[in-house]
Amino acid sequence: MKQHQSARQSPVEVGIIGAGNVLWAYLQVLDRLVPRCYAFEGPICARRREVWPDLKSRRPKIRLVADPLEVIESDADVVVIITPPESHAGLTRLALEHGKHVVVEKPLAPTRSEAESLVHLAAGRGLHLLTAPFVHLAPTFRALWGQIQDGAIGRVHSARGLYGNAGSTWANWYHEGKVGPLGDLSIYNLKSLTALLGSVTEVLAAEATAIKPRWVGDREIAKPDPDVSYLILRHESGALSSVVSSHAIQRYRRPGLELYGTEGTANLLGDDWDPRGFEIWRNEEGCWKEYEPIEGTWLWTDGLNEMVMALRQDRAPLAELTQDLHLLEVLEAAQQAAKEARAIPIVSRFRPLDLHPEAFKARADRHHLHDHTRPADEQ
Repeated sequence: MKQHQSARQSPVEVGIIGAGNVLWAYLQVLDRLVPRCYAFEGPICARRREVWPDLKSRRPKIRLVADPLEVIESDADVVVIITPPESHAGLTRLALEHGKHVVVEKPLAPTRSEAESLVHLAAGRGLHLLTAPFVHLAPTFRALWGQIQDGAIGRVHSARGLYGNAGSTWANWYHEGKVGPLGDLSIYNLKSLTALLGSVTEVLAAEATAIKPRWVGDREIAKPDPDVSYLILRHESGALSSVVSSHAIQRYRRPGLELYGTEGTANLLGDDWDPRGFEIWRNEEGCWKEYEPIEGTWLWTDGLNEMVMALRQDRAPLAELTQDLHLLEVLEAAQQAAKEARAIPIVSRFRPLDLHPEAFKARADRHHLHDHTRPADEQ
């Protein structure tokens, strides 16, 4: 096993467990790192050998293995876990126990308590753990965050989020794996809204099933899980927010996030995982101002880039695991609220991140964290 150093200039080896649709988005990030000698591709686990020919035809130099242990026991510095949700916690634990830094798709674990044990394991071993979603890393979102924190629209009193799609036709777990739109979709808006408005103190929820039976390929699911979820959240700041998530929404055309303040309104254009800019109305100006996206090629799989750069620059990744744990408590409480038709209090709170781009640069300067081989326009 490699001995991990606190800082490094040699490329970071990245191994991946999982070869579904998400794989190509993570490889896109990796392919941006490889030419700069920041990282290189390690083994990729695809359990179903019938998909190997297609993977090799699309990526001839791919190093395929069939057993996750072959990735975990390899020389990879970072293990990316993009398997079905029920396997995330077990694979994350195994990778951490083998001394690997871990990037894992959401949710980290089915419960907050199970996720908390993984966070403690990572901390105890001096390893980095990054869990999706990574919406807070988007430069456009961070610019909007800065505007809100600096009082551009006054005190935010209410907000709305929505994220939906028509559901999966290739994976059963979307519709009978107890993850549903809450754990699969609403977690994006929840991470964004809590980053903007702070911890949640109380949640109300309702769920419904719009499409039944549900077909996944040629298999019929007679009694699918709920595919529509509505949340109402009370934040510690006093603001109220709502989140709609659904696996039964065919199309929508509205801002990904809407923020209403005492002195104006702000909208994030596009989804928070794919921001297309934002617009702000200020009462004192009496007009809408639209801001173009910053780094329009930003990808929602940016957690891998953040992990690699954190290792190269000898710093912690820009993330707050107490927020990720808080979100899992909110999701558990939302399921309870939907079943019991009552508001459920949220006990935990999280340490907020300073997402101002200049604040992160200042932190890097203080700790001499700049990678001097990085192009000046990327520092």
